[in-house]
Amino acid sequence: MKSWQRFLSALMAGLLIACLTGQGTPFQPHSVRAAEPSAEPAASPSEPSSSPGNAGSLEVEGASTGDTLPVPTAEPPDGTIKVPEELRSPFPETVSPEAEAVPEAPAEAETTVDSLLVGMEPEAAARAQLLMQADQLYLAGDTRAAEPLYRQAKDPEWNAEMDLPIQVEPVTDPAALPPAAAVYWREAHAGAEAGLPTRIRVPLELLVKEYPEFLPGQTLYIEYLLQQNRAEEAQQVMEAAIARYPFNPDLIKVQTQVLMHQEKWLEAAITARQFTLFNPDHPENEAMLQLSQNNSNRFRSALNERLTGNLISNIITGAAGYILTGGLLGPFTAINSSMILLQGESGIGAQVANRAVEQLPVTKDPAVVAYVDSIGQKLAALAGRDEFDYDFHVVLDDTLNAFVLPGGKVFVNAGAIMKTESEAELAGLLGHEISHAALSHGFQLVTQGNLTTSLAAFIPIPEVAGLTANLIVSSYSREMERQADVLGTQILAAGDYAADGLHNLMVTLGEENRERSGGLNWFASHPAPDDRVGYLKQLVEQGGFNRFAYEGVEPHLKIRQQVSKLVADYEREKPRNERRR
Repeated sequence: MKSWQRFLSALMAGLLIACLTGQGTPFQPHSVRAAEPSAEPAASPSEPSSSPGNAGSLEVEGASTGDTLPVPTAEPPDGTIKVPEELRSPFPETVSPEAEAVPEAPAEAETTVDSLLVGMEPEAAARAQLLMQADQLYLAGDTRAAEPLYRQAKDPEWNAEMDLPIQVEPVTDPAALPPAAAVYWREAHAGAEAGLPTRIRVPLELLVKEYPEFLPGQTLYIEYLLQQNRAEEAQQVMEAAIARYPFNPDLIKVQTQVLMHQEKWLEAAITARQFTLFNPDHPENEAMLQLSQNNSNRFRSALNERLTGNLISNIITGAAGYILTGGLLGPFTAINSSMILLQGESGIGAQVANRAVEQLPVTKDPAVVAYVDSIGQKLAALAGRDEFDYDFHVVLDDTLNAFVLPGGKVFVNAGAIMKTESEAELAGLLGHEISHAALSHGFQLVTQGNLTTSLAAFIPIPEVAGLTANLIVSSYSREMERQADVLGTQILAAGDYAADGLHNLMVTLGEENRERSGGLNWFASHPAPDDRVGYLKQLVEQGGFNRFAYEGVEPHLKIRQQVSKLVADYEREKPRNERRR
């Protein structure tokens, strides 16, 4: 007998048995519903039912209670045909997806605070717990209760560092000057009225040297030096004053004047924008914002003029090279570089970033990407370069490293997450890199020389910069680093993070650098002199920034665990990944 015939016979037999045993068939002559529950309490599974007529029965509409058919087994009917084992088809039954019992996914283990502290030294774990408690209070708006906990966790290390000079409050009222300083001030004004430069210079030099806290004397002396075309001296005086009082609006204004006098249009634009950022209620806010825009336009105009000139020069050089040598490869490389530069910061950054994403193991983990991007975008919004389209990428590399491309394309190694203790520390790193982009440091390096060579100056990834693996990466200038430190700390504090995040990162970086015996790391493109930590501490203290703001320890430790797993998985699969690429 054919298989389908055997199956049909089994089916018919099953129907017959179902009818004889009262189980019913899928084709019922009446609509069937479950019996109404009895008003009496249900009997326990071990006890017999007190209403046998209701237990295990079906009630058919239009029939009396006496027509109820008892079910011979305790198993509730499910409307399916019960085929005896010996009559079942040898073929497996086809079960519809709806009928399949889908097992529930195992619940993800809840991350506890204790699990986040695994592997920490007891002292570090206790400190992290204190900071978590303080963060909870801070986010709830109870900053007064949070501060003692922040102090308890942070002050011992902070106070153990080098002592800082006592902060002297700035003086702006000449009437508050001591007698000697008042004499210097009167003499300087008398010299100005008489038109005698020497009579102005000497008292102002003494006033600034002996009473640096008197800010009107600082600004008047800087303006005098600019009038005398002594811009370098004015720069030195300005930097010393800004180091003491980095956010004083009068000093920021005169700093803008110094930069404009030197035709540093981009730096002047950024400085004027900083004035508006940190003095939003100042009566000159709108004027400084317009000055910032004017200087930005001057920068772009000067840059386009210079690059266009370079392009024409390169075309002429290329034609001459072809005539003399018959070769165009070198000249056309220079031409291409100039054409790329004409695209501006965002154009260059986007091109190199695309190459970097292709060549580097950039994670796409949603939680990690969202975490870093949320921090970065929050800080970037405060940096004063709204025309940039900021992007943040995490590279699966366990070294503490980061770099930024022109236009705000930031790449941070997983090691920067794994080796920082809080969101504020990571924000310090991102804020510093964002500041390099906002101040166009990388773009300045690119416009100063050959495109490929210049890219190497701020991209510490040889494969991306088109360099050999053993190339020593050149560094940002000391002035660029100082600017990025100042602006980075400013936007970190303005972002409502603990203002010492960058300082604490530098402490970690110092330890990391001492442990490393070679290779490329963040210090390769970010020089860290011995006094860098102390300088940042001074910047926080004298700038009046809040160290007792949000640290973000718990969310950071959660992401840190996730990143550590991603790096471990990547390293385990590395040979396979490299074969795919």
